[in-house]
Amino acid sequence: MNKRYEELDSLRGLAALCVVFFHLYQVIPINKLFKVIFEYSPLRLFISGGESVVLFFVLSGFVLALPYFSNKQLKYSSYIIKRICRIYLPYIFALLFAISCREAFYTGQIKGLSSWINTFWSAPISFQLIKEHVIMLSDFLSNLNPVIWSLVHEMRISIIFPLIMIIISKLDWKKALAFSALVSLLAIVLFIIFKPASTGTEYVASLNYTALFIIGALLAKYRSYISHKFNSLSVKVKTSVFAFGIATYLFVHPSFVIKALIFQNISPFYRTVIDSWFITLGAVILIIFTLNSARLSRMMRNFFVIFLGKISYSLYLIHVVIILTVVQTLYAQGISIGILLSGSLLVSLFIASMMYFFIEKPSIWLGKFLTRSKKMKLDEMNLESAAQKAI
Repeated sequence: MNKRYEELDSLRGLAALCVVFFHLYQVIPINKLFKVIFEYSPLRLFISGGESVVLFFVLSGFVLALPYFSNKQLKYSSYIIKRICRIYLPYIFALLFAISCREAFYTGQIKGLSSWINTFWSAPISFQLIKEHVIMLSDFLSNLNPVIWSLVHEMRISIIFPLIMIIISKLDWKKALAFSALVSLLAIVLFIIFKPASTGTEYVASLNYTALFIIGALLAKYRSYISHKFNSLSVKVKTSVFAFGIATYLFVHPSFVIKALIFQNISPFYRTVIDSWFITLGAVILIIFTLNSARLSRMMRNFFVIFLGKISYSLYLIHVVIILTVVQTLYAQGISIGILLSGSLLVSLFIASMMYFFIEKPSIWLGKFLTRSKKMKLDEMNLESAAQKAI
């Protein structure tokens, strides 16, 4: 059995909660003072939605790589079946949930709220829309649920990840790091050649995010060495590195400066590539501290945080649908937006918990059941036969 890093589950849960707070924040029209307070101060941590997705990608690379460094890797067919059950089946449920809520509760544009909240659910449900969301092969911008773009990349990269690990397992950290940079550079070259629309789900973006999975895999490969080095550092150095990591994760986004001072028409894709590498550096430091800092590890083992980690995927999948449903049905009734957003958070946590127990866990169990070895199935049949005879 591979060691399960509960601290990383908890970190994923906190990151998912930050995504929820980010989308709640986007519902309200923001004045300049509010923007400065929440986007240019340490409070940005609570609405670090884009940064959290980068963290998800690095964490996925770490977790998926672990079996390769403990001789526990699955056959490709078993790996894909488990991955489909783990990621795709809950996604399909969330997709059906979003379509149902859109058809049942959408009333139109809502005056007094942000353009962001009014962007979603405006497009009618069509066969083409459903096909794009189910197949995940084309470049599309989801009008149903804005978090879907990251799941498209997650599934695409998952399909090729075993091939990537064949390469990574044979390289030292310097060559593997260079390989990840080369993958990201290749994405830029292909973007220049083919000039795809910046939808967020373009294949060149998947290629760039593949580089982040590789970084996560490198963390998994050298986790023992990193832990040894971490423990040899003084408290002063650890504090400085942690502060640097948080600052890099939240605030070092060079594309904002490039857009403001150098190249105003810079493509969103270039901005994503540039900023994702700096955010990844901060994410790597956060992961290292989460795994190796005794104080942070204790915090991550808090019961609520651990449970938040368990429901993080379901929470990520459904929270925007809940926000849209609550706002569409109740805002016109004159209820305070603060109450509606607070209620959306609580309902999202409740629905995510139910989804975890009744959709996610059965999907995970199905993946394990479908990939059991023939020997295990035969042994169970023999045990069942022996039990019946004994009766």
